[in-house]
Amino acid sequence: MKKRISIILTFIMIFSLTLTGFAETNEIKVQLNGENVAFDVAPQVINGTTFLPARNIVEKLGGTIDYAAATKTITVKKDGTTVTLQVDNKSAKIEKDGEVKEITLNESPKIINGRTLIPVRFISEAFDTKVGWDEFERTVVVIDYNQIVKSLDETLKSKTPAFYEFLNTGYKQPDTLNSKCNFSIDFKSTPSKGSMDNYSPLTMMGAFEGGFDVTATSSMNNESMLIDMNIKAKGMVKEFLNNEAFGLKGLDDINAKILFNDKSLYIQSDVFNKVEDLKSLNIGNKWVKFDISEEDMASIKQMIEIIKSDDTKPIDALYASIKNPTTDLTVDTYESTTMIAEVLPMLLSDDNFKLSKSGNTKTYTLKIDSDDFIKLITDISSKYSDEDLTKDADFLKFKDAFKFNYDVKIEVKDDYVTGETANMNVDFDSEEDGKFNLGFKLNSSVSDINSDSIKIDVPADSETIDSKVLENMGL
Repeated sequence: MKKRISIILTFIMIFSLTLTGFAETNEIKVQLNGENVAFDVAPQVINGTTFLPARNIVEKLGGTIDYAAATKTITVKKDGTTVTLQVDNKSAKIEKDGEVKEITLNESPKIINGRTLIPVRFISEAFDTKVGWDEFERTVVVIDYNQIVKSLDETLKSKTPAFYEFLNTGYKQPDTLNSKCNFSIDFKSTPSKGSMDNYSPLTMMGAFEGGFDVTATSSMNNESMLIDMNIKAKGMVKEFLNNEAFGLKGLDDINAKILFNDKSLYIQSDVFNKVEDLKSLNIGNKWVKFDISEEDMASIKQMIEIIKSDDTKPIDALYASIKNPTTDLTVDTYESTTMIAEVLPMLLSDDNFKLSKSGNTKTYTLKIDSDDFIKLITDISSKYSDEDLTKDADFLKFKDAFKFNYDVKIEVKDDYVTGETANMNVDFDSEEDGKFNLGFKLNSSVSDINSDSIKIDVPADSETIDSKVLENMGL
């Protein structure tokens, strides 16, 4: 009998623990701007919609709320936006900047146990606040990105004045120009003999060496644009693109010209003479001509108008990217996003990002090296974890093996960008893992801005092949 009672008690205890765990797992939490917030009424999920007590969530979002008991109407205001809802009514109104938008809710506000509850997603998004659902943590995630951007703007203005000016400059787009650009990238991986035992990333890469050199010129006037580009491969990339065993030959060094105007797009390239499947088309040095209207492509004038009408400043683009995240929100999103306000001042203070002025010309320079990155990593780690990286053996090995430098120079004249250079080099040299190097160089310049003398010759009909002819041949 005692044994039977023991079994029953054990079963009851396990069952109760299971129920407790199930309840805890299914308890819905709410995180607002990185902080878990408590409500006097627990969040309710009704037909897939999460509801929160109206007054609590509105005030936590920084708004004010008024409830008319006679009509069961809820009026919420924040920063010039007024939202009107009604209990048991799926119709809602959002009034902002003199415009009224009628909204049909998936679920209407409700009164439960004497408390008025409203859909958290609707009220949050009405105030331009993002809402997400972290399934693993069973947490409603609410983030006010406007608040993040406001804080970041104040931080950049006070701690990175030169960079802040750069971001706030409205760069002009020229009507006509000539430009030159040289770009190169080199990489080399040499795993050590013992890296296989260490499961090193370099082992996965293997011994590899290669790169590309790219040179390009472009011209643009009010009628046409011409781009002339040459791409040369180096090292093992060159060997691969010139390997007849793979059906390749001469693709390690190719040239392409692209010209377009209001009516047509033209392409000329030696690729047509190097790829076996294209040789039979007998294109040679002729230009392949495409009809822009039939291809539904923008004309040169339309492109210029689009470019010139875009008065977005770099800071606008930065803040827009923050306000419109491309990934689902999780309980870690707020912290990772706000970390930008800490990282940027560390890397882009006036010690690293400098501004010099001479007449109507501004020159911005940026210099970052491995010491800057090591300090950034240790500072962030000390703030967000209990780990002291300065005493971590693996991190100290990484610090000794890692070398990095990044130099950028941007010249702006009369608010037109006239030149840019960039040099980046990453070195990793470890006895355990091996060696890795990545090099990057860019040099570009713009001249003849808004000049009337830029001439671009459009190919004559005798120098072209209509793309329709190639389509008929199966291309």
